Amino acid sequence: MTLSKTIGLIGSILILGGCASSTLPKSKSAFSLSGEEVLCQSADVEIRTGYIASRANSCTVLADRRFVLTIEPEAKVDPEVKTINNSAWYGFRVVSNTSNSVRVRLDYVGGKHRYEPKISSDGVNWSRLSSDAVLERNENSVELTLDASESPLFVSAQEIFTPAAHDAWTYKIGARADAAISEFGKSARGTALKQIDVQTEPNKKKPYVVIVGRQHPPEVTGALALMPFVEAALSDTDLSKAFLNKFNLLVIPMINPDGVEDGNWRFNTGGMDLNRDWGPFSQPETQAVRNAFERFHANEDEVIFFLDFHSTGRNLLYTQADDESTNPPMFTRDWVAAVKARLDNDVYPFTREARHNSGRPISKNYMYDSFGIPSITYEVGDETPRAAIEQSAIVFSEEMMKQLLKHADKP
Repeated sequence: MTLSKTIGLIGSILILGGCASSTLPKSKSAFSLSGEEVLCQSADVEIRTGYIASRANSCTVLADRRFVLTIEPEAKVDPEVKTINNSAWYGFRVVSNTSNSVRVRLDYVGGKHRYEPKISSDGVNWSRLSSDAVLERNENSVELTLDASESPLFVSAQEIFTPAAHDAWTYKIGARADAAISEFGKSARGTALKQIDVQTEPNKKKPYVVIVGRQHPPEVTGALALMPFVEAALSDTDLSKAFLNKFNLLVIPMINPDGVEDGNWRFNTGGMDLNRDWGPFSQPETQAVRNAFERFHANEDEVIFFLDFHSTGRNLLYTQADDESTNPPMFTRDWVAAVKARLDNDVYPFTREARHNSGRPISKNYMYDSFGIPSITYEVGDETPRAAIEQSAIVFSEEMMKQLLKHADKP
């Protein structure tokens, strides 16, 4: 059986049709131009940055309607003294006095062109810039032709999904009678880190499914998958009700709010890739997560499954190998097989990439080492159609619930 290519709206994400357009969760505080400044200007055009999630390091005016923006990462190397992962984020606004097109070349230093440009007039409704408007592309540079009739125009590597917009979704989920939102720590800059704890029977001890996201600032598609995945697990269906009768759910949607606000490629404000800090726990954000999970270490609660949402060039799951013992046993093998039986490969092609624990301090390895549970990195392609992200996340969630219920029902 395959999943239908049409599906109703779900929760906070409105898919507008096609692969390029999406609307992010709305909130009065979800997007702000506070701090916006003019990076450079000509007689008719201004290039602006300084707002949340914007990024352009410098600007050169070539002509009245032609500009070059230099895009650099927040650091040259990562904590393992390797070149920073190529997540070359950019974001700026074009404000024009006329409707004539504007040409902007992006020159990357320390990275390559990765994200196809997304555009918006309001910071909420986004579409992918037409491929005809992306010119003279090479690894380290790309030139864009922008329609200034929609001025002012946001141009961004991905949809701008701010910490405030994450909070809007968090509070919507937290409005459930069986959900509680709590602050489990603060980022380096003092932003509250929030978690959602769903317990239908608080006085009854049940194993937890733990879901985390947004360790890496540019990885918006992972966030777009996390939300429908969680919403499917909390939907008003017999499957969800049976699942919540046996399990609790702990969700941390946003681990790196400072990095998102700064338009970072990879790090938090402490210069750390947070998904290389699950072990050292040197940063306030990962220290807070460690403390939030102390109840599992102390056996006050049990964790049975861990999922960490990310983005990369294609859809895949990083998992334990089948010869690495997990509890539930062979969960990942059976889960992936069940999903593949439902998902049309044309809608959401994905691979499972089983890897033995390398000892690197990433979330997947830490949770497997600590608890022996299936611990999986759920990677979503940068340019995966947004409707397909939602559709597939629902299927993954439903099949997760079925597999865990099978395990719970075994004598």
